[in-house]
Amino acid sequence: MKKSMKYLYGFIPVIFFAVLLSSCGDDGDILIPPIGPPSDLTRSGKFVSFTSNLNGNYDVFLAQVNSSGVLETSGLVYQTNPFNLTSLNISDDRQSNWSPDGKVLVFSRTDGNQQEVYAFFFNADGSVDSSITQNPGRLFSSSGNWDNNPSFSPDGKFLIWDRRTDTDSSGTINSDDSRDLYIGDVTGAGSSFQVSNPRAISATNGGDEYNPKWSPRISVRRVAYEYQTSATSTDHDVYIVDPLDPVNNVNFYNPNNSGYPAWAPACDRIIFESDKNPGDYWSIVGLPYPASGNPVDVVNEAGINSRYPTWLPNGGLLAYIRFSGGNGNIYVVTTSGGTPSKLLQGQPQFDGANNLWPAW
Repeated sequence: MKKSMKYLYGFIPVIFFAVLLSSCGDDGDILIPPIGPPSDLTRSGKFVSFTSNLNGNYDVFLAQVNSSGVLETSGLVYQTNPFNLTSLNISDDRQSNWSPDGKVLVFSRTDGNQQEVYAFFFNADGSVDSSITQNPGRLFSSSGNWDNNPSFSPDGKFLIWDRRTDTDSSGTINSDDSRDLYIGDVTGAGSSFQVSNPRAISATNGGDEYNPKWSPRISVRRVAYEYQTSATSTDHDVYIVDPLDPVNNVNFYNPNNSGYPAWAPACDRIIFESDKNPGDYWSIVGLPYPASGNPVDVVNEAGINSRYPTWLPNGGLLAYIRFSGGNGNIYVVTTSGGTPSKLLQGQPQFDGANNLWPAW
């Protein structure tokens, strides 16, 4: 699948240019991940947030984990582990993501036929900040649209998300309408935190663009996201875009159905889901950034769908969802593969629920 794009190249010696072009598949403003600290993110990965319909509607939960990604049993910040953050809301809350400092958790909340971005605000120890009156609070108006999959830039200055609008002019929004990537400016903190000037990053006519994830290095100004030619297309690709100069927008990986990208802390690798296996089962695979070679399996279980990977900040662990019997459960594995372990050990109530979209 091809998507219209424009390539811009600066002045580079011809031999060096040829090597980069043949190996990276990125746009003209080629960025080799710099050496140095692996990530600009400062959060420790003490919590994995996830969505579960354990109580009927979808809620956002926090699972407190140790540095090995194992559920904590002592020194708990909340009275239960996992803890239901949104139990007081009877509509669906889902698709949460953390700010770079771990003090803000953004998520999408359903309100009638609107889906809007909300945020929880936390103290340094991970407890909910009781000094903020509206906690959680709505960050901006969706203007009647569906805003989902919010996530931060690594410097915390921008929020990105996907917005579904009434693209088929039916008068209502549903899953047949396509999505575009949006960006807003983040200012303030705590009670003064706000997101302003929402605007489209990319609005490809008919194209469906969603699940954006900003690279964790400030110096690598790229967003990986999922793309389909339409909301009902069965062909998914991973694309890379410069969110502040979206003319630089290229296909990162085309074959098979692929999506839900997760960046390595050093921005030298992207792990994503792909159905390249016999029977079209989803597995978790990895590919260098800039792209070269073929994806390498990280999690590949015959007959099992493994999806929605999220990378531990500054660490070598992934959390992902393993589907069995129709429901999803959270598993943790090293980024080089190996034997996965179930996160919610000793929590049988979650085995009968659908647990989705983990975020570290």
